[in-house]
Formats: sequence, C-alpha cells, structure tokens
Amino acid sequence: MISIIVSSYQENDFSRFSKSVHETIGIPDFEIIKVWNPNLMSITEAYNLGAEKSKYENLLFVHEDIIFHTENWGEKLTNHLNSPEVGIIGIAGSSYVPVAPSSWTISEKYNAVNIVQSDKENSETEHLQSVHQQKTKVYGVDGVFMAITKENFDTLGFNEDLKGFHGYDLDFSLRAAKNFQNYVVNDILVKHFSKGNRDKKWLDTNIKIKEKIGSNFPHQKNSETEKNIFLSFLYQYFIYYPVNSKNIFFTMKFFPFKHLTFQDKVLILKKYFNYIRFSSEINKKTQ
Repeated sequence: MISIIVSSYQENDFSRFSKSVHETIGIPDFEIIKVWNPNLMSITEAYNLGAEKSKYENLLFVHEDIIFHTENWGEKLTNHLNSPEVGIIGIAGSSYVPVAPSSWTISEKYNAVNIVQSDKENSETEHLQSVHQQKTKVYGVDGVFMAITKENFDTLGFNEDLKGFHGYDLDFSLRAAKNFQNYVVNDILVKHFSKGNRDKKWLDTNIKIKEKIGSNFPHQKNSETEKNIFLSFLYQYFIYYPVNSKNIFFTMKFFPFKHLTFQDKVLILKKYFNYIRFSSEINKKTQ
C-alpha cells in the first residue's frame, strides 16, 4: 500500500536504508523505487520519475541516509493519510510562513520536529522532539520524509523548474498547503545521518520559491519572527551578492513592513545603513 521513492547516489546508504525498511515497515504491500541519481537529474525530476513508476495509492518520498526506529510504521503512515483533507505527512516542519525567503525552519516557537539527528562524520546523536501530540498542523515540511496519497500528488507533482537538490520540499509542501492540511507526526521516528548544507544554490532557490508562492497563509504574523527571518536573509544574501543599489532594492521587496513594530523597522533600516556604510569591506568578502 506504500510506494517508497528514493533518489539514490550512495550504495551503502541505500543498502542500509532498504534493510531498515524491510525490518520495520510491518506491512506486506510495499515497494522501494530506487532512482539512481548521482547528479544525473534534479531531485524533482527523480521524484516525479519515481512517482510515475509507483503502483500503490500512498507515496513516500524519503532520503536514503535514514534508518527507521519505529516498528510497524507502515500501518501508522497509511492511517495518517487516510483522510481526504490530508496533504503531506512529515516528521519535521513549521506552522509559520515568513515574508522573507527562508527554509521551512523558522524558530522553536513554530517548528514541529520529531527526528534523531546525526551525521556521517560524528557518532553523536540528538533526538529533536518538539511535537507532543500525534499530529501537528504545519505548512512547510522537511524533505527527509514526505508522504502523500498518489491522488493528491497527481494534482501537485514536484516543480521541475527547481534544479539541483534544494528547496523542492518547501515548494512542494507550501503548494500542497494551499489546498490540503499538512501534518508532522510524532509516532514515526527515523534517524537521519545528515544536517544539510545552506549555500548559494540553497539561497537562490529559496528566493525563487518565495517570489512564486509568497507568504499569504492563514496565520497571524509575528513581528519578532519576521524581523529575525529578514535579518537572516540579508546576512545570507550579502555573503554571495555585493552591496549595491540594485541588490538593496531587490532585498527590500521582501521587507515585511506591515508586519513589523516601529522599533523593528528602525532596527532593520539601521542594518541597511551599516551595510551601505561598510559596503567596500563587505564586498571584498563576497563569494
């Protein structure tokens, strides 16, 4: 009843993942669709290709560098998806969509996470857990684990205009949130052996997503959150792009003006002043 779709490029990771699935899923009707993808195509293309090959009514798009800690998680997942209003089921996401470009990660106040985090170079693990009810409503969902019915997937698909391996999850989950309700669940636990990488490609993709989808979602805006996200965006942007009039005006299109307190507006304008004041020094370090 579940087609598990993986964009794979590490044989050892995939072998460990596949073994974990077979040992823990707990249902007889499942398939693992491996799309071999050592930078042959974007992850959006790989996932759409895998979905085309799937035969079951529930789809799980998942990274190969995970293992499952939960027994019989297959039945739990199908039960979560067995409701027409459900969009994406994930294990990490956020209930807030800011005005400025960002990942799904917003702040502890809005993040909903249930995952064991590690990496390949370090044996230390950390159980990140901020969800204490079975299902928590979210908008953005992390791409490490994204489940959706095939019927609902067919109305969305992954956006193949997004190249590479960044932003596909945010784009997919925010588009799903326009018509369905996404959830993070606390009864399926995985261990993830990666912590991600925020580089220029990540930034550019998130800007592209924000320009297309915007931030008009039905939740109350918070001045402190908007300020912090916007300042983080400015900092990241001027790592890769020079401080000049063109780029300053471009960043200001994401200025959450109407959602900020007067004090926060002043603080951000002072930050702009300092970027301009020290532009020659900053631009020497632009990557």
